[in-house]
Order: sequence, then C-alpha cells, then structure tokens
Amino acid sequence: MTAVPFARESFLLSSKQPDDAYTFDIHTGENAISIPLIGIIASKEGAIYKGNFELFRSIQLDVASRGGMCFVFSPEDVAGKTIHGITYNEAINKWVKCLFPLPNVIYNRIPSREAEQHQDYINLKKIMKHYDIPYFNPHFFNKWEVHQILSQCKSLQGYLPPTSMVKDEKSFIEFLDRHKKIYVKPSFASQGRGIRLIEIDQNGIIICKSIKKIEKYTSLSRFLSSYQDWFQPGRDSIMQKAIACKTLRDHRYDYRVLVVHTGVDFKLMGIGVRISQRQEVTTHVPAGGKILSFKDVATPHIQKELRAIAKICGSELERAFGYVGEFSIDLAPREEGGYVLFEVNSKPMMFDEEEIESKRRLQLVQTFITLARQHKEG
Repeated sequence: MTAVPFARESFLLSSKQPDDAYTFDIHTGENAISIPLIGIIASKEGAIYKGNFELFRSIQLDVASRGGMCFVFSPEDVAGKTIHGITYNEAINKWVKCLFPLPNVIYNRIPSREAEQHQDYINLKKIMKHYDIPYFNPHFFNKWEVHQILSQCKSLQGYLPPTSMVKDEKSFIEFLDRHKKIYVKPSFASQGRGIRLIEIDQNGIIICKSIKKIEKYTSLSRFLSSYQDWFQPGRDSIMQKAIACKTLRDHRYDYRVLVVHTGVDFKLMGIGVRISQRQEVTTHVPAGGKILSFKDVATPHIQKELRAIAKICGSELERAFGYVGEFSIDLAPREEGGYVLFEVNSKPMMFDEEEIESKRRLQLVQTFITLARQHKEG
C-alpha cells in the first residue's frame, strides 16, 4: 500500500479501496511528491449545483491527467477544514458527492454579484485568506471602478472613452449635450443587458436604442420622465461617449480578447470577433450579433497591439484587486485609428471559438498546477 500527500494540508491518500469509497484515476509522474486539489466554487439552489458543468468536467479531466484532483462546491458547503462537494467520476460517468480537505487552489465561478454578497461567501473568503489559499478570480468587476483604475494608467488613457457615473438629471443632461451620442450601462450588467444607446439628432429628437427596440422622444423632458429610475438612490450605472468605430458591411464589429494568468504573467489566449446585425447597440451573440473569423479583419499589427493592451490591463487590475486569474476585454477599432476600450470583464463566459476555449482550459489547468506548486514551495 502506498500513500501520497494530498491537498493543502497534505492529507495522506491511501491506495486501499474500502467498499464504500469511490476510486479515481490520477496520472501522477514517478517523481510526484503530492497530489494537488483544485476547488471550483459554484452556486447551489437546494441540493442542486448551478454552473457550467461542461467547463467544470473538462477542467477536472485535464487536472487528473496532470496528476491532480478537482471538485465543485458552494460556499455553504464549507465546515472548518472540510468541504462537502461533488466530483466527476469518469469510471461510472457520474458526478458524485464526497468530503474533501481544503484545496490548494480555488477557482471562483460564482455566477452572480448577489451570490458574492451572501454571508456564506464572505465567510469563505475569510477562510481562504486565513489559510493563504490562492484564489483565482477575486470578484465581479464594477464598470465604474474598473474605469477609474485603468484611467490612472497613462498607457491606457488614450483607449478609454469619456466616462462618468449616472448621478442626477443635471449631470446626465450636461454629458449628453456635450457628446450628443452616449451609452448608459448598468455597472454590473453583462452580455448587453440593460444597455441604452442615446442620441440627440439635428432636430432635437432623442433616440434611445436597446437591444430589443428603438424609442423616439420629441423632448428631453419626455425622455427623462421615462427613465427616472436611472437617477434613484442605489442605481449603479455609467455613461460613456459613443466613439465612432470602423464597420464591415455597414455593421460595427469589435474584439473580445481573452487573457489568462500563467502563474507568472498574463497571456493572451485568443481574440474573438463579433459583428452587430439586427441592432447596433451591442455585438453580443445572445443579442443577435454574429461571429467573424479574426482573419476577416486582421492586420499584421493587431495581435501585437492587443496583447500589449491586455498585459497592461492585467497589471493594473492586479495592482488594484490582488491576484486576477482571467479576464476578457471588449474593444473596437476607431474610425480615426487606434482602439476604444469599452470594458473589462471578470469570469469570462465560454468562447464560441473552440480553438480559443481549448487553449483557455489547458492554460487554466496549467496555472492551477503552477499555483499549487508555488504554494507548497512557499
């Protein structure tokens, strides 16, 4: 019988197989000194875990092939140094419940800002800090907070559109009057939800576009009376100047840049291209956008420039938030040259481009293993 140190506290894993235990194939090398344990945080409704289980299963299989083990849990599953969770058992092709020790690394895939404000999650963060467990993805990003962080960096200032918080009618009117065409975005929205594109035409008509409809108002007062909720206390939205961007076949397009940390530095995983179709408010595919091949809009210097922007963004985010494992950037080529950086997103959704998504998963696993080893050596 052999025993191998396992997880953060170096529990001993034995090869003995009692009848009431599951068995797992973990492909360790001959010189392996321990088996790292990777925990993925998800949400749970009742006894049902919620999350992208295609991603979770893929990560787990890759982790096992690299000599580690992976499991999914929710913040309420943590009890001291033990965690109830589920893990995929390839032998029986099924997710099974198990009891785990503290992991070497935690991958945060909590799906909502509301869940991150729950007391169980706050308690979990305290445990992670107390035991110094590397924490991959700090939290959802607030658009205004990220804009303030990036705008302090001289290298990025030229990419950022004029941006302000939506506070009251007076400042909103001044911003719209100054820029004529602006976006209003909820600070925590994603995939185009809640975004409005507002424009004053030459006749003073207010045109307000969402991903579903176009509204026209004959006066600013009529428009404002329809959107009074923007100015209510606790409403967290930003307004940005709408920058004229390049188009293809009369539709605007933009880049989705995926970045993952290697444990040492930020690495560009790939660049997706999205083009608007039935509406020009956003290029997100769920809102009707279409996927383009990067080759359709590529020039020799684009990838080099976007890689440089991505690394600077990563450094600034890390300086502000601590360790940031992955993020994506939405930006587009300006009509006048250069780029406009719309926003930076934490916990990126799956990319439709299989090549990009495959590279991402492999790098995630490599980073988890690297962080686990660094933690052991530290």
